[in-house]
Amino acid sequence: MENWNASHVTKVSVMDSSYSLPPNVALITLQELDGGSVLLRLAHLYEADEAPQYSTLAKVELKKMLTGKKIKELKEMSLSANQEKSGMKKMKWKVEGSTGEEPTPVRGGPVDSSTLVVELGPMEIRTFLLKF
Repeated sequence: MENWNASHVTKVSVMDSSYSLPPNVALITLQELDGGSVLLRLAHLYEADEAPQYSTLAKVELKKMLTGKKIKELKEMSLSANQEKSGMKKMKWKVEGSTGEEPTPVRGGPVDSSTLVVELGPMEIRTFLLKF
């Protein structure tokens, strides 16, 4: 065990120790990619109306979460991170027996490049490509 500890990084200093994610949000992916980019996935853990306290819009402050790093570029990506979300075309499905009057789910808005606050609606997963 001592050899393993000596040869592996056992502490991560990316997140500010005084900042914690909201209790209804999970960090799914934080992975360095080739070229120095970082893949970040955040997920809201609750369904709409599952728990009144937690089934609400959640906010994650990337500047506090990734302390010591200056984010120069942030792109929202598809879940699989193979295309930019802005270039995606949303498909509309016709469901037999549906009136088309389905309630619109709560979703997080665009990320402001100055504040870098990510909003997540219930059961929403958002994927970002970050460059420092």
